[in-house]
Amino acid sequence: MCRRRNILAAQIQIALFLFATCGLTSEREQAVLSYSTERNMVKYADLLVEEERYTTAGLKYQKKYHRHLIGIAGEIVENRKLEIEKHSIGFYYDKRSGDTRSLYLGLDIDAGSRGGKPFERIAVELIRSDLANIMQTIHACRSVFNEGDIAGMVIGWKWTAGAAREHLSVWITKADFIRYEDDLLTFDGMLQRSTITNTRGRVIRLPL
Repeated sequence: MCRRRNILAAQIQIALFLFATCGLTSEREQAVLSYSTERNMVKYADLLVEEERYTTAGLKYQKKYHRHLIGIAGEIVENRKLEIEKHSIGFYYDKRSGDTRSLYLGLDIDAGSRGGKPFERIAVELIRSDLANIMQTIHACRSVFNEGDIAGMVIGWKWTAGAAREHLSVWITKADFIRYEDDLLTFDGMLQRSTITNTRGRVIRLPL
């Protein structure tokens, strides 16, 4: 009898934990969606990928989750104080793999002018200062990542260095950023498992 009571108590604790977790997730998603006001629908419309540029099911998901994308824009601009590149929030596929069915929710940050610093140094600085906060905002939209076609997120930065326009992207799988958020993977461990590409779209390794 005592053993049964212990098992029942454990089951109740697990149920309460799952209930609390679901509540927290819902609360975070609603916080992002709170930025999708009528005013912001107009204000941030030009931050979303232009519909005619899509050649994949990304267009379907952009229409379905339009409020989420506007919410992401508002939260990052107004709360994170970062500038988002125009026409960059949307759904991408990894051209290196050619798999157009696996989509990544992503955006590019306009990192401004970075002087004459080496690419690798700027890349590390941006990843260390911005990535965790942007991930937290995007991953709050759990409804999007419940879709089977959504494989992860891709976060990029664009900046000016001298006369050149540079671009850095970090491709993170859904499994890895969920494990990171659940404290099953460290931030550095997650980065090591992610794919990082440079301006030319080539995979690079950084001294992170």
